[in-house]
Amino acid sequence: MMTRKFLRKRFAALVPMGVAVALAMTACGSGGGSSGGGGASGGDQKTITIATSNDAPFSFTEQGSGELKGIDGEMINAIAQAKGWKIKVFTSEYATLIAALNAKKADAIVDAMYITDERKKQINFTDPWYTEGEAMVVPADSTLASRDDVKGKVLGAQTGTVFKDLVDSLGGSQVKLFDSQAALLAAVENKQVDAVFTDSAVIGYSLVQKPNPKLKVVTPYKPFYPGIIGAGVRKDDTQLLQDLNSGLADLKKTPKYVEILKKYGLTEDNAIK
Repeated sequence: MMTRKFLRKRFAALVPMGVAVALAMTACGSGGGSSGGGGASGGDQKTITIATSNDAPFSFTEQGSGELKGIDGEMINAIAQAKGWKIKVFTSEYATLIAALNAKKADAIVDAMYITDERKKQINFTDPWYTEGEAMVVPADSTLASRDDVKGKVLGAQTGTVFKDLVDSLGGSQVKLFDSQAALLAAVENKQVDAVFTDSAVIGYSLVQKPNPKLKVVTPYKPFYPGIIGAGVRKDDTQLLQDLNSGLADLKKTPKYVEILKKYGLTEDNAIK
C-alpha cells in the first residue's frame, strides 16, 4: 500500500537533483541491453527504457516475474506491443527521474507524473494519459455525495499529506488525523469519521486488492487537487514524443484503455479521450 512518500511527491513540484542516480535495470521481455535514447537492440526491434520509482499502482515491476505492471506500466506495455518495441525499466527515486531522463539514463518517464508548467521547462510531456486526484471515502450507508455535504461532519485525513489542508478548509465539526492509510480506512469502517480524503488511485487499488463492503468511494467526484498525468521525454526527442502520442491515441480507441484504469481501481471518471 502507498505511504506518505507518494502523497508528498505526487502533489508537490519535482525538483531536479544533481546527485548520482542509483539504478536497477530490469528486462521486461526477452532480455537485451539498454537502448539509451530509444535506439535498437537486437535486430530491428526498438528498445525503450522507461524511468520509474517502482510505485504501485502506477508503474512497478512485479516480484517474481519482473513484469512491468500498474496503470502507467500497462499502458506503456500496450503501446509498445502495438509498436513492436521492447520495454526495459530504469528504477530511481522519484525526485531524480527528470535528472535521470535528461542524463539519458532512460528514454521516457512513465510513473504517474503530473503535467505542470514547472516540469515543462525541463522536459516535454506527451498528451494526457489520465487524470488523478483525491477521493472522498465514506461508510457504505452514507448519503454524503460531495465535498459540499461535509460541513459540520467529522472528517479525516492522513498526517503529513495535502489532504489535511483540504479537510481543514471544509468546515467540519472535527478533523481527525491518522498515521497510516490502514488506520484512516478503519476509522471510516468503524464510523469514527463521516468522510475521509485520500489519493484516488491508492484507495482504488487498495479496494481492488481487498474489497471492503463497509466502505464506498464517492462517485462521480470532482477532485479539489486534480492532476493530469503524462509521460515525460527529453526536449530533443521529438520522434519518441510523436510515437508515444500516436500509440496513446490508438490505445484510447480500444476498450483496453478503460480496462487498465478499472483494473487498478480507477474509473471512467479518470479517462481522458
